[in-house]
Amino acid sequence: MRQSIYASFIVLVSLLLTACNPDSNPTASEETATTSQPQAAQSCPNCGTVAAITPVTVEGESSGAGAVIGAVVGGLLGNQVGGGSGRDAATAVGAIGGAVAGKEIEERKNARTYYEVAVNLDNGGRETVNVASPRGISVGTEVEIVGNDLRVR
Repeated sequence: MRQSIYASFIVLVSLLLTACNPDSNPTASEETATTSQPQAAQSCPNCGTVAAITPVTVEGESSGAGAVIGAVVGGLLGNQVGGGSGRDAATAVGAIGGAVAGKEIEERKNARTYYEVAVNLDNGGRETVNVASPRGISVGTEVEIVGNDLRVR
């Protein structure tokens, strides 16, 4: 009796280990990969090769805060120069110069760059996709256009 329980336990454990072995049971994705290999040779309408990558910088907008802060700082610095009416003129010039500089600094800070990636499609067409970063792609990279993004093939 004890030997039959022991033998049943060994059979049960070996069945469980066989069922848990990933090499013994192909998963659905492995079966799909095996059966879909001939499909890889088929045409991909959104696949192609990167032909060009062009950076595009969009100017930032100014809220006016940079100009105000620049005017205050420029006016304070201008006020430190000269005396009498010369001080008043230096304060005015400092305020105007500071406002212009502050506005420019704010616009540059708010500017953004994206990249236009031109793709020569395998079917003979050409598509352009705008991406935030060209990381991982260069001219000659084979890609697939997925929505508004690129996936390296």
